[in-house]
Amino acid sequence: MGRQLRLGGKITLKRVFGAIFAAFVLIQAYFVGQVLWYSHAPVTESAYMQSEKERLGKISYRHVPLNKIATAMVRAAVAAEDFDFAKHNGIDWQATYTAFISNVLEGESAPGGSTISQQTVKNLFLTQRKSYLRKAEEIFLTMVMEATWSKGRIIETYLNIAEFGEGIFGVEAAARHYFGKTALKLTAWESAWLAAILSNPKYYEKRGTTPWIRKRMSIIMQTVQNYEIRRLNNRMP
Repeated sequence: MGRQLRLGGKITLKRVFGAIFAAFVLIQAYFVGQVLWYSHAPVTESAYMQSEKERLGKISYRHVPLNKIATAMVRAAVAAEDFDFAKHNGIDWQATYTAFISNVLEGESAPGGSTISQQTVKNLFLTQRKSYLRKAEEIFLTMVMEATWSKGRIIETYLNIAEFGEGIFGVEAAARHYFGKTALKLTAWESAWLAAILSNPKYYEKRGTTPWIRKRMSIIMQTVQNYEIRRLNNRMP
């Protein structure tokens, strides 16, 4: 009788774990389908935008194509968030490894080394809750995105769903909110300011141009300038 109970328990556990695994696979298949769908379909709302809309009641959002965003804004965002965006395959493995060592093995809090591609995946599809499972999903879906999306599509989506303040999503809504103009007309200074506050938009929306923001802007603008100099030099015979 005892042996039968143990066997029955083992079978039940196998079924439970099998059901959990099957559910996990189905969820990932759903997300992969979403990544493939949005490689061409217009993005009208992200998972994070939806959660903030439920919390706040409404949000400010206006989607614009990449050619309606100032080049200065695109360059500033890349300089601030992911300088090697155009070169990597979506994952900064060194930064991810460093963060893992700090967070898990040394017990210290460290940035996750998320690229623009990873941030796009997280905001578009996943929750903001931090966990190793969510991070694994983020890395997997980022690799799918990088294999099926163009870099232009990724940066366009990122700039359209990024948070720039309380209920302010996308660079068009941010440009109108902070500067009373469209994203296409943003200056280099305005672009650097918006890129600088991406690290903590709700905080800096209230505090404006702090000393830290001014320092951050200086670094962003210098990074963009250095990139332009190298790009022009590489064209010279």
